[in-house]
Amino acid sequence: MNAAAASTAVAERRRLLRATAVTTVVALLANLVIWAAATAISDVPDRFTPLRPGSVAFLTIIGVAAAAGVFGLLLSRVRNPTATFRRLVPAALAVSLIPDVLIWATDAYDGAARAETVLPLMAMHVATAIACATLLPTLATSRRPDEGDGGAGTRPFHSDAVAGRGTRLRLDRATSTRPQPVTRRRHK
Repeated sequence: MNAAAASTAVAERRRLLRATAVTTVVALLANLVIWAAATAISDVPDRFTPLRPGSVAFLTIIGVAAAAGVFGLLLSRVRNPTATFRRLVPAALAVSLIPDVLIWATDAYDGAARAETVLPLMAMHVATAIACATLLPTLATSRRPDEGDGGAGTRPFHSDAVAGRGTRLRLDRATSTRPQPVTRRRHK
């Protein structure tokens, strides 16, 4: 790995970490708003621990970190990591809802698992999934103007076998999120 590739890898990790931090804060805020609404509308028993603020915060952080880990792997392994990630999010959301459905179906927590307590949990899963699907790819793949070569909206393509060494892609935000090759103009 040459110095330029190493520098690009470090910048990419920093973008992913920044994106993860922002996504975590947004998901936490959304989930705490859902928690506040749920506890204001209904009497949540103390024995229903999944709706305690500490539990909500911890599990939100774990969920966003897992999503960021998956997106980080996709960045280096697939041609279009954003599209692939966004296709995986609904499946991951469905899997994440299984424990909530089981809590409700088995009447766990001695009768505390009812619509007023389980539906807010499910809403938190949806809020976190939306934050991850929108913010992680957007923030992790766009460059800041101070990051040097390429400018805003570009990032290197990771598969030398597919794109050729040194090929750069540009995200065309006006029409889609599909990466387009950057073409160089030739002077006559």
